[in-house]
Amino acid sequence: MPLLSEDDRKAIRQHFSTMENTVEVTLTHSPDGPGDSGAILGELAGLTDRIRLVTAPSPETAPPSISVGEHGRVRFMGTPSGYEFSTLLTAIIDAGRSGTKLSPATIEFIGGLREELNIMVFVTPTCPHCPGAGVLAHRMAAASPMVSASVIEAQEYPDLAGAHRVMGVPRTVVNERYHAEGNMSETVLVTALSRAMASGRADAFINLSEFIS
Repeated sequence: MPLLSEDDRKAIRQHFSTMENTVEVTLTHSPDGPGDSGAILGELAGLTDRIRLVTAPSPETAPPSISVGEHGRVRFMGTPSGYEFSTLLTAIIDAGRSGTKLSPATIEFIGGLREELNIMVFVTPTCPHCPGAGVLAHRMAAASPMVSASVIEAQEYPDLAGAHRVMGVPRTVVNERYHAEGNMSETVLVTALSRAMASGRADAFINLSEFIS
């Protein structure tokens, strides 16, 4: 039985029709099989010839992990269900189109990076504010080889969520040091991160809200 309704399939086909490039989507799954993530990706791949789906069984039992694009910088860790389905869908559509939706200021910030950024965005399927934070991180990673971004389903990766003090979502963590609570706008997040990185502070955990004027 299909997971997507016919109305959803029609709408997704329309979005996919705007894609110009073929996108490689790789699913890494446990030895038990691809599960729900495999079913979701299989349905999406069946709606367009612009998705090249690759499955890669892992020797270890672990939640699924999805990589969008051959560069491997855009990742989704966990099952893309609920609100997070839209995060994955947006990543695929973005990868299939030319250009970027990031602002010129964000592009300038990324272009001036002297150190790589590893962005983690912790989410849950029932959080309506999480997709915005996840999409922003993914777009930054897609725009530069200096940035990688993982959207992480906190309930499926509890140890990782605990290690990064996730008490609510979305929670964005950059280089395991800078963190932001909630869905900050692109301008606010990038400005705060730029200021924090330039501050010279040596704190182990730096709250980006301290750099919002």
